[in-house]
Amino acid sequence: MLTEKLLAIDPIIIGIYLAVSLLLGIFGSRLLGMNNSKEEDYYLAGRKMPGWLNGMSVAATALNSDVAPLYCGIAVVTGLSGCWFFLSRFGMALLLAAILFAVRWRQMGIRTGPEFFHLRFGAGNRFARVYSSLTSVLIGMVPWIGAGLIGIHLVAAPIFGIDSKAVTLLIVLPLLTVYVWTSGLAGVLLTDALQGFVILAANLVMVGAVLWVFGGPSGLAEAVMSAAGPENGAAILSILPQADNPVLSPLSIFAWMVIVSVGAGSAVGADGQRLFSCRSSHEAAKVGIWGEVILFAMLLMLMLPAMGLLARHPEFYTATPTEREFAYGRMLSEFLPKGGVGLTVAALLAAVMSTISTHLNYGSQTLLNDVWRPLVGEPKPGREVWIGRLLMLGIAVLSVGVVFAADSLLGIAVVVLGIFGTSAAFGWAQWWYWRINFKGWCASVVAGPLVYLVCGRLLPLIPWWAAEIARGPAEAQNMQLLQAVVALAVNTAIWLTVTLLTRPEDMEVLKEFYLRARPMGCWGPVRRALIAEGRLPAEAAPSLILPGIGVAAVGFAMVAAGVLTASTLYVGRYREAGLCGAVCLGTGVVFKLIFNRYISRLTVNQEP
Repeated sequence: MLTEKLLAIDPIIIGIYLAVSLLLGIFGSRLLGMNNSKEEDYYLAGRKMPGWLNGMSVAATALNSDVAPLYCGIAVVTGLSGCWFFLSRFGMALLLAAILFAVRWRQMGIRTGPEFFHLRFGAGNRFARVYSSLTSVLIGMVPWIGAGLIGIHLVAAPIFGIDSKAVTLLIVLPLLTVYVWTSGLAGVLLTDALQGFVILAANLVMVGAVLWVFGGPSGLAEAVMSAAGPENGAAILSILPQADNPVLSPLSIFAWMVIVSVGAGSAVGADGQRLFSCRSSHEAAKVGIWGEVILFAMLLMLMLPAMGLLARHPEFYTATPTEREFAYGRMLSEFLPKGGVGLTVAALLAAVMSTISTHLNYGSQTLLNDVWRPLVGEPKPGREVWIGRLLMLGIAVLSVGVVFAADSLLGIAVVVLGIFGTSAAFGWAQWWYWRINFKGWCASVVAGPLVYLVCGRLLPLIPWWAAEIARGPAEAQNMQLLQAVVALAVNTAIWLTVTLLTRPEDMEVLKEFYLRARPMGCWGPVRRALIAEGRLPAEAAPSLILPGIGVAAVGFAMVAAGVLTASTLYVGRYREAGLCGAVCLGTGVVFKLIFNRYISRLTVNQEP
């Protein structure tokens, strides 16, 4: 039990972390020279932030209370190949967003992602803007803020004897609200940087502690082989996904990559706030790169120590979904050195606090900009920030309601991703095809969830599909992912048909959008109209979509090779590590060259 390892220094470490977070949040805006009575400074940090700081914030925000048990649970039932779980979920998606869209988002000069619809479909089509804002806050933010608050309570309750959720909320929520209220985005970014460093430090402690127990990488590998046996031991120490693994097979990896990569970057939420706050378009393109590298470092160091747990308890390799969620707590209790509890708890708090503060800040901004402004009107000068702060309190209240209405929100991710992922391809289409219109958007949004649910009823009628579901809970979840891929294809056919059977948006709206966003793809009629008016140079538009996907693929190879290098080094597979390291270095050199060249092509001649 962690309470047995609790020393007097541990509460002090936690107290220092909370105090520094609060002070950094409160005075963060002053440190960065912000005037928080101005909306631009409060919500976008004056558009002066560097890419690496925003990337750190993106990485820290991606970690919530469910991350530690989820990823350690994946690691014990897959071994080293568990890294493909986050490689498939985030690898190509973050890179595609960074390379194909970050520059375009930054150059539009807008405040929030939903404001895009105001430009793309015209000022008269307010519904898309308001709808996307409300769904992102009520479905995408409030539940996860509630999950984060639940996570903080689950950490504090067993260690410090806090049984009441209300007590936990009274301690943590005022702290979060005060620094988000006071400093805005600048405070959130600085505290996210602090929280990222705390998470990395805590994970490094566990990585080193496991190696210390087993006498180094080779000793750890030998212990795994001895405990698990030749067959399971070889599978655990392999970096290649196992075809017969019920949790993470090549098929499920493919499904994850398709679901999250299609449409990546075409819409933004809190990540868009990070892009808009960058000091240049080039810095905006770096946000996703920094975010991916830092996030993967955090997740990998969270998963690697699980090899030590398998060396002592090989039965975890065949654990059920419920059993594997206890792997993280078991790992901490067995390997965490005395005096490490404070740092570990601080890291868990950091992961949750980063997510909550980001969602509170961006949620209030999107309600102000994309619900209040279209429906109520432009606030009086000087009142924008105060209205946003009051809206933030409303989000906090709704999140508290979630805390008392539920005990856990784990597992919701697959269903939410399936329902809303069916419209993912429309996101790319509205950027790359001039014919896409508001009616197509409506068809996509309405039909998507219905198609997903209908597929959930019809697909199990296929004998093979039903047999896979019957194999167990893990296989059933994989079939849910495949169901989302099928629903994505069906819904794409529906909204594309509706689009082609209806009129495009007004040409004047399309011309203004083109000049503002400079979208790639099929915009020939709009370009020709602008050239005829003398508002655009009479030159061919460069083809940049496929080259951009190629740049992202090279970046993915670089990052994946780096992850596999660290994984094989951890278990003393030095020959494999050398090969993966060489691939990482080679693709890294190529990526740097082609990334800079590609981003330069995107940013040249942005203005007519």
